[in-house]
Amino acid sequence: MMPKISRYLSSLAVLALAALGAGRAEAASQLLGLVASNGLPTPLQCGDGVCSGHFSSFCLQEARPAPATDSEYRLAPGARLTLVLRRADGASLRLPGNGLLAIHALIGFTSVRIDVPQAKLAALGAVSAAVEVGPDSSILPVEAAGDPNPQTPEEIAYATGPMRHLAERSFEQPGPAADAIRLTSLVINSLPADEPQTPAARDAVLDQVMARASALPLTAQGVAEARRIYRSCGIAVDSRSSFNLRTCLEIQHADMMAATNREFWRSTGGS
Repeated sequence: MMPKISRYLSSLAVLALAALGAGRAEAASQLLGLVASNGLPTPLQCGDGVCSGHFSSFCLQEARPAPATDSEYRLAPGARLTLVLRRADGASLRLPGNGLLAIHALIGFTSVRIDVPQAKLAALGAVSAAVEVGPDSSILPVEAAGDPNPQTPEEIAYATGPMRHLAERSFEQPGPAADAIRLTSLVINSLPADEPQTPAARDAVLDQVMARASALPLTAQGVAEARRIYRSCGIAVDSRSSFNLRTCLEIQHADMMAATNREFWRSTGGS
C-alpha cells in the first residue's frame, strides 16, 4: 500500500523551510558528507548544455543551518570525486573532479547535484560520463563574504574526521535503509527525460538498475524496500497524486535520508 503522499510532501516542506531559513541566515551552512560509490559510479544525464546527477548527502554538523537549495559546495580536504568518461571508441578515461565538477545543494542536507558543462565532455571526446565518490568524502559550503560565523578549522577537522568515519556505518555499509537509499538514488539517475508511462516500461528501468547494482553486497530488505518505493511512486503517478516519477522518488529519498540522519545523530549524541 502506498504511504500517503502527503507524508512525503510534509517531509519535503520541512526540509524546504529549513533551507529557506538557511538562506536567510548569514552563518555558514552545514558541512555535508557524500555517500561513497562503493564501486558503482553514478551516471550523469545531459540536457540544456549540462550533464548532472543526483547524489545522496548527509549532515555532519547538526547545530549548523541546513543549506538553501542551490547553495554552492566544494570538496573538503581529503575528499575525492572522479569523473569517469567513455569515448566513442569504447576507451575509458578517469579524471580528478576538482576544477571540472560543480556541486550544489538540492533538498536540504539530503541530496546534492553534481554537474559538468556538456561542452567540457565534448572537448574530451566523451559520449557518456559518470561520477565516482571516494570513501570518506565530505563537502564544504563555499565561503560567503562577511560571514559572521564561518566554519573554523577545528569544526572542519572534527566533521570530516571522526564524524565522517562514524557516518560510514549508517550510510555506506550494507543495511536495509542504506541499501534502499542507494538504489532509489540510482533509479533517479537512470530515469530518462521522457519517463516510462506504463508499469511494464517502469519495470524495465528498475530491472536495468538492479542488474547494474547486482555486484553490490545489498540486503534483501533494502532491495525489497527500494522496489516497493519505486512501484508505489508508479501508482502515485498513475493516480495523479504525484506530478511525476522523479519528483516522487526524490521526496521519498529525502525522507529516508532525513530519517537515517536523525538516527545517526541519536547514535552519536548529536554535535
